Amino acid sequence: MMVKLADRLASLFMKVIPWRGTRSAISFNDLFVRFHQILEENNRAMELIAEMEDKLGGQYVFDRKFLEDTVSAIERVVLRSAYNFNFIANNKELEIYKVIESLARHLRLELAGKLVIPSGQNVLALEDIQEVMDEAVGNKVYNLFRISSLPQVSVPPSFVVTIGGFRKYLAFNNLFEKIDGLMEGCKNGQSVESASHSIRLLILNGDIPSDLRQEILKAAEKICPKNPESSFYSVRSSSVGEDGMMSFAGLHDSFLNVPFRELLSSYKKVLAGMYNPESLEYRIQRQVPFSDMAMAVLYQQMVPSGVAGVAYTLDPNLPDEQVCMLGANWGLGTVVVEGGAADMFRVSRKPPYAIIESRISEKKWMVVPFGGAEEATHVESERVNESCLTPSQAASIVETALMIERFFKRPMDIEWSLDTEGQLRILQARPLGLSRGGQARSPELKALLRERTALMRDLGVIAYRGVGSGPVWIVDDNVSLEQFPSGAVLVARYGIPLLARAIPRASAVITDVGSPTGHMATVAREFRIPTIVDTGSATDVLKNGQEVTVDAERNIIYEGRINELLHHQLLERPLFETLYEFQILRRLLRRIAPLTLIDPDDPNFTARGCQTFHDVIRFIHEKSVQTLLQIAEKPSSLLVHGGKRLKANLPLNLILIDIGGGLDETGGKGGWVVPEQITSQPMKALWAGMGSPDVWRTDPIVADFKGLMSGVTRTQTAAVAGQVLAGLNVAVLGEDYMNLTLRVGYHFTVVDARLGAEREKNSIFFRFVGGATDISRRSRRAALLMSIMEKIGFKVEGSGDLVIARVANSGGDRMKEYLYLIGRLIGFVRQLDILMTDDTTIDLYFEQFMKANNIKTTSDHKINRSDSDDK
Repeated sequence: MMVKLADRLASLFMKVIPWRGTRSAISFNDLFVRFHQILEENNRAMELIAEMEDKLGGQYVFDRKFLEDTVSAIERVVLRSAYNFNFIANNKELEIYKVIESLARHLRLELAGKLVIPSGQNVLALEDIQEVMDEAVGNKVYNLFRISSLPQVSVPPSFVVTIGGFRKYLAFNNLFEKIDGLMEGCKNGQSVESASHSIRLLILNGDIPSDLRQEILKAAEKICPKNPESSFYSVRSSSVGEDGMMSFAGLHDSFLNVPFRELLSSYKKVLAGMYNPESLEYRIQRQVPFSDMAMAVLYQQMVPSGVAGVAYTLDPNLPDEQVCMLGANWGLGTVVVEGGAADMFRVSRKPPYAIIESRISEKKWMVVPFGGAEEATHVESERVNESCLTPSQAASIVETALMIERFFKRPMDIEWSLDTEGQLRILQARPLGLSRGGQARSPELKALLRERTALMRDLGVIAYRGVGSGPVWIVDDNVSLEQFPSGAVLVARYGIPLLARAIPRASAVITDVGSPTGHMATVAREFRIPTIVDTGSATDVLKNGQEVTVDAERNIIYEGRINELLHHQLLERPLFETLYEFQILRRLLRRIAPLTLIDPDDPNFTARGCQTFHDVIRFIHEKSVQTLLQIAEKPSSLLVHGGKRLKANLPLNLILIDIGGGLDETGGKGGWVVPEQITSQPMKALWAGMGSPDVWRTDPIVADFKGLMSGVTRTQTAAVAGQVLAGLNVAVLGEDYMNLTLRVGYHFTVVDARLGAEREKNSIFFRFVGGATDISRRSRRAALLMSIMEKIGFKVEGSGDLVIARVANSGGDRMKEYLYLIGRLIGFVRQLDILMTDDTTIDLYFEQFMKANNIKTTSDHKINRSDSDDK
């Protein structure tokens, strides 16, 4: 259909419009054809990415060919989008091709089974790590980075020397070939001990490149700014795979109480420790390829530890019991992790996390912080038989440990420390090895579940699978949101983005209204929280404080806590995650799916700033829209070349451009047309909503001038309050095509739609950004738009005051209804940001729009209006 549209445009509109830039003119028809093609290609790319993400759940079988074909398809689609983008941009963004080629090359290496380490800095602060850097920093550091954003989780100031630094060290000392030769000897039956000894000597005798030395010392000064040279550090291993699918527990070397003067030598010791005989034997037994051997090194500020130890979120010997296990000793945790004397506590996994059983050991030895070594010293006699932990301290450790467990969705082994002020610090976290797992639900469990009361069954849609349990906490205002307790089941009327603040603390999430493609559901998946959305009635059925178990595997909400189901879920080992294809899929998606390029005003919002294919799609889209908006700079040019002003009862300065079949110009006067002359199918549907008499208010809104954006002049502010609409608005119309660009007040709206007989080619793209008030009010309006568009069936993304929504492959009647509602929504939210003074207004105006448009609350993610039927 796009070829036919291009031909029609070429034959009917060969005139040109002046264009800003070095190019003197650009074919007007080509501009909009290319823009529409960009939207189609971007939508296709997002569909392919969604197909790959669906496979992560384990419900679908896939093979290597699926991965190869999908990656190849994404590359082709994004390249076509980049080609059309550069046509619009007058070839000013050619660097995007280099970015695409680089990403594609890395993906091909991943498909070939080769470890790809992201280029970039060799030394990174923990907070500067990004989602796609797991291969660059090792699993231990990556796990710490991920949990450092969780509430109640405090990690000591840290930095990492990346795997890029490791490779730089080997290259500087010409060690690659020597090490590879010695490792080949291990494969051919030579002594592991001999190879280990030789490799470690090579590493320990090497020199650290001078620039890397300076980076390490400078980073150390930053995490201990007061007096770095008299401070102490821990230096820990973080190899590829360590604390991930394999633990390597105790097989690599780490060092505590390291003074500043020994930071560099400790770095070499940790690198050499990867080649310990035990580590090499472990790799051979687990069939881990030697080609994956690479080491990052974690540096942490030493915690002034009063008590330290280990937390297991389940008892490995009795995993069916509802208990956590804590081991603790005075000072640092060295004695505990090395199996020395330690107090042991079995603590309930259920709030208030009471100690069920304790065994207080005779603790004669301890390792003190800042001692300058890891040698044990005597414990004071009065504390030898004293309990290391109070009940409240044990409860605090368990509560935090279970939050980490909920995030990783598996039992965890966590090293912790309580400093001399009583603050809990998490030092590392890795999966806890258990012998059980991978079982289907037993007949006994199924029988038990049949006997339990199901409060809700098969209502709504599962946004993230899993099982969670806790007391119901209904969030209906800011106070209830801020007071949300850890471990509760979050129940809310709407799946609005504001819930993201509480989601990390939730055991499960249920909403009356929402979409599995919405922002809130995305956050729930990020934190791995079982989530069911769009149930329609959860806030009515469930009561505050009521204990429930949410089975987001079967879409059932049970009354009470079902420990057997919770344990089955926790102990169930997802065996598919160990498959080679699944591991490759995860690596591929890290370079494809994350969106790191968000703010168009960020100086890094460039082609070079794109780290993933999703970033490339976002960049191309945003820059294309910016170019398209320039068309409204010179209205005289549009009118000279055939544009018609729309004469209507709305305060819009709208110019319509017919590219074939979009307008019936018979009977029109001069350069004017009336709405009845619109023959473009998508524009007719949109105008039916936009032109409704009850949509557009013309009376002044009383503006709260304190909320208006900084820098707006008094004249401009008065114009906003008086509903004066600034800017030129343009609609490019074909019989089955529309591209509408609106500059209303201080916000911009773009609607690009194709509506024809071929359902599979129908699509709508909607973009909204801006406003006249401060960012908090504009963001509330954006949240309102996202909630409404999610509810009526769009896939939505956005940040700040930006909203992007897409829908495709819908029938004609459904598409008309979508466009009709978009038209009404444009009028409804116009300058509504002025009135959105607090978060409660999101719900208020959501309900108003739903009621005014007869949209019923259903759980099928489609429009359900009393006057609508999709045939």
